[in-house]
Amino acid sequence: MNFEQLRSRVERAELLADGRTRQTHASWDALKLHWRQGWTPARIVVAGLVTGFVAGKTQPEASLQRVGKLAGPQTMQIVTSLTGLMSSLQAAKAAFTAKKAAATADDAAETADEAADTADVAAGAAVRSQTATAGAAATPATSAGAPQASRGGSPAAAPISSPSDRARRPDPSWDAPPGAAEAATDVSEPRR
Repeated sequence: MNFEQLRSRVERAELLADGRTRQTHASWDALKLHWRQGWTPARIVVAGLVTGFVAGKTQPEASLQRVGKLAGPQTMQIVTSLTGLMSSLQAAKAAFTAKKAAATADDAAETADEAADTADVAAGAAVRSQTATAGAAATPATSAGAPQASRGGSPAAAPISSPSDRARRPDPSWDAPPGAAEAATDVSEPRR
């Protein structure tokens, strides 16, 4: 046998080994898939009951000792301390989140207060500007001898206001109780 024949045999063997490796992996993946699909909750419970029954019948003392080692007082102490640790960590996280939310709410409230103050200052300046403009416009008319009654009253008594100023001002009709006629009408109407 020469060198080329040996080399070709080795290459064939390597290809065969690679193919078998791929087949093994494919078979293993299929087995895992079918194994997981086969274990339904009912089958898990039945398998646990059967295994427990068999273990209890064949070696009851050894089974009880194993369970005792797993569920001993030290294990219970560890479980309860870990549970307390987890609950305290969750409480600390909740407190941190609440503190952060409170700080965000405080910042938002301060920003809203600053915006309201700025809006009030701007509205006051606009009203003063409109009043001054109305006063300047009324001065030539008054000096020309135009009567105040023809314009509907003095400018000082009814200043010109923008719609946003009127929206902020409360309605004066709600400040006083209703008149006698309004109150009597509301009560005297029959109910249907």
